[in-house]
Amino acid sequence: MIRVKNTDSDNVDVEIDVSIVMPCLNEAKTIVQCIQEANDFFEHADLCGEVVVADNGSTDDSVSLAKANNAIVVHASEKGYGNACRVGMNAARGKYVFKMDADATYVCADITEFLIKFEDGYDYVIGSRLRGEILSGAMPFSHRYIGNPVMSIMARILCRTGISDICCGLKGFKKTALDGLEFQSHGMVFGPETTIKSRQHGLSIAEVPITYRPDKRDSHTNLRRYRDGFNNVVFILRESFIFRKYQAK
Repeated sequence: MIRVKNTDSDNVDVEIDVSIVMPCLNEAKTIVQCIQEANDFFEHADLCGEVVVADNGSTDDSVSLAKANNAIVVHASEKGYGNACRVGMNAARGKYVFKMDADATYVCADITEFLIKFEDGYDYVIGSRLRGEILSGAMPFSHRYIGNPVMSIMARILCRTGISDICCGLKGFKKTALDGLEFQSHGMVFGPETTIKSRQHGLSIAEVPITYRPDKRDSHTNLRRYRDGFNNVVFILRESFIFRKYQAK
């Protein structure tokens, strides 16, 4: 495990080990918990870290709460989950850049296993809820046994991802590898795009089992189940090696 002296991440000259980027749209219910858990993780792991909250037009207290808890706040002017993720990841300064949803469903302590994979030489590491522990009430039956497995199998076969949970919201990159990628998805398709484009660009990819907790927000997910699921499937088909081979002719 990397161990460095803890320093003030507000100093631009400080070398940041880990950035955790949280796309945010009206997450006042959970944003403080997510930031505090991230900072606790940095302290316990003896890492110099930063939390980057990428706001996407929140109308609640998300931004003020994030700033009050010492997160770096950046603003994505264009609407969409993918836009917020890209803006946040571009602003991240860490040697390792993680994307984690701000809904308190993910456990920061799981990042330890990601860092071990990075030290083993991998460029991109994604969590697997399906191979980890999904707590009671955390994922609807249709997502756990139909939607996520079917899309993940499609991506493994058609895009050769080798990944069991293509839509997992906890993933990390070596900054040097991330800088060579250009993601384009504006919405939830950003989820599968990160893994598929990483594979297409020849990055070494690993996955680790993680814990997935119930969403604690009053409004629950920003996901639009059928529309986003359809868009994900279309993206997987379009990026499949069969379709890309056909286009190349």
